[in-house]
Amino acid sequence: MRFSYVTELRRAALPLLLASALSACTLAPDYERPRIGASDSWHGPQGAGLSVAAHTQWWSAFGDPELTLLMQAALDSNLTIAQALARVEQAQGAARSAGANLLPQLSGSGSASSRSIDGASSRESATVGLSASYALDLWGRYRNESRAASFNLQATEYDKDAAALLVQSQVATTYFSILALKDQIAISEESLEAARSTLAIVEARYKAGSISGLDLAQQRNAIAVIEAGLPALRANLAENQNALAILLGRTPGNFTVEAETLDRITLPAIAAGQPSALLERRPDIRSAEARLQAANANIGAARAAFFPNLDLTASLTRSFATASPAETATALGASLLAPIFSGGSLEGNLQSATARQAELAAAYQQTVLTSFGEVENALVGTEATAERERLLAVAAEEARRAYDLAEARYRTGASDLLSVLDAQRSWLSARNNLAQARLERYSTAVSLFVALGGGWQSS
Repeated sequence: MRFSYVTELRRAALPLLLASALSACTLAPDYERPRIGASDSWHGPQGAGLSVAAHTQWWSAFGDPELTLLMQAALDSNLTIAQALARVEQAQGAARSAGANLLPQLSGSGSASSRSIDGASSRESATVGLSASYALDLWGRYRNESRAASFNLQATEYDKDAAALLVQSQVATTYFSILALKDQIAISEESLEAARSTLAIVEARYKAGSISGLDLAQQRNAIAVIEAGLPALRANLAENQNALAILLGRTPGNFTVEAETLDRITLPAIAAGQPSALLERRPDIRSAEARLQAANANIGAARAAFFPNLDLTASLTRSFATASPAETATALGASLLAPIFSGGSLEGNLQSATARQAELAAAYQQTVLTSFGEVENALVGTEATAERERLLAVAAEEARRAYDLAEARYRTGASDLLSVLDAQRSWLSARNNLAQARLERYSTAVSLFVALGGGWQSS
């Protein structure tokens, strides 16, 4: 009958498999999520009665195809996300390594020798063997170490999601900043054109001798001030486009945004949902809880280290020699190792694991409270920026009307140039303030999306 090493080894290792059924004990404390008092609704001006409406591609709510393309490019090529993905791979390896102690270990061996007899004939022999060992996890030490590694893997995956969410918010806010800067440049250029038109009137009146050179110098000064602001705006625009290129994993310097104005971007309505939904929605909260669960399992592993370890072994050896029949030997063994004196290392490890669990419980609670605060602040900011934009739009409109009236009166000689200059400065300032307020409103919308967990989708 054909000899099978694997079959014999399975028979020899059967007691190991039976004994493993006994290893169902765990010394880890029962996990309980730390209690956080969460109200039924948000207290921000736009928080009451809102329903859950977040989705995986939250940026599509702005209705801008270019922003969608930029987001996809960032998710594909951003180097911060690439680093986070590499950390996930590392955590996967650590979890796989930690789980190896729960499985039997199988190893093989072999040797061969040749021996001369009376200097004439020789005798050749060979030995092959298989051995298996299994550490019986009576107290759940290895299971808890494996569970801790799995929870740490989950935390790393949530960290990757949090990194992606941060990159998404940076892409959106940088893109909106670029469009706002283009708006400010257009505002300055339009104001410059209007100032030059006024200068033509001033020069004509100066040549006619109806005004002094003071008016001419003042208007030229006003034009120079407007012109001086343009290089800084253009430099800021280039810096933001370079920053966006880096977020996309591209070389800065040759990247430009095609869109020209922020006005064409839709401002989405955001449904905040219930505060308690953040516990399942935000990746940073889920990461903090996963690490807390890992620390909980590590307490079980530290407790189990106080108890004896039982290791079972089985081996199968087959020997071959010339002119001799093959010999087969099997062996079963068990070893018990119990700690007697460790110099306080076991107690120290347990103390450290328990304190680590307490630290992470507090960190989890702080993360949750910080998240609630971020949502409340974003809701307040959404209302405040909307009101500020509305009022500044009125101010810009009135400033334009004042400028038109001042210039018309100056043309007819009914007022002096000082009124025109004051109206000119007020109009430029009001329009720039309005552009900044509009940018703040879009940035606050992005902050609220991120505070609500961004890429979360209801089931």
